[in-house]
Amino acid sequence: MASQEAPRNRRERRAQAKQQSTYNDIPLAHPKQQAPTGKTLIDIAEERQLLQRSSKGTPSVTTTRIDPDGSITETPETSASSDNVSTPYLDVLLYSTSLILLHFTLTFLVHHQYGSERPALFPLILSSTVYSPAPWLILLLVALLHPQASHPSMQLVFATMAVVAGTWLIQASNNDPYMAVMKKAPALGTLWVWGVVELRWEIAAACLVVTGAWGWWKGYAFW
Repeated sequence: MASQEAPRNRRERRAQAKQQSTYNDIPLAHPKQQAPTGKTLIDIAEERQLLQRSSKGTPSVTTTRIDPDGSITETPETSASSDNVSTPYLDVLLYSTSLILLHFTLTFLVHHQYGSERPALFPLILSSTVYSPAPWLILLLVALLHPQASHPSMQLVFATMAVVAGTWLIQASNNDPYMAVMKKAPALGTLWVWGVVELRWEIAAACLVVTGAWGWWKGYAFW
């Protein structure tokens, strides 16, 4: 029996493939439901400790290398790099910059409200930033307190700061002379806003209610 002639071009190969196989030749069946008999990928990962977590709760980083002889070498990364990544330097810088700008804005508004003449912008910037310890104190306080802001004890500290700063600002703006208000209002307003922002929303709302109730009890008008 003569052997079948080989196809000479792509069209003949496609025609021959259609004649030799159809969809009915493929067996259809559900996948097997029994447990796997060999090792799964999760088992292999656990053996190689790829899913191991460090004591701090962050995933450990391991470098895997295949040697020329086919063996696998795993080298754990040092924790210094992960610690550097988790340090919130950028967050502290952004918070400090926002609070420093808020302090300058309140300083400008207070001078515009109580000053005998319209304040000059550039000298006011120098007096409230370069010649004032306020920016450095804000940076120091934010670096110390902001990274632990979510801790319950720190929430208590920020809640106390928000209530004290808010009530003190209301009392000073209603009773103190205008020179005292010009000195106290920017710092107290900055601390008040910072304390409220760091709190959870329900605690922040409660602090605002307490501050407003204290002002109403003292007879101060809010409009």
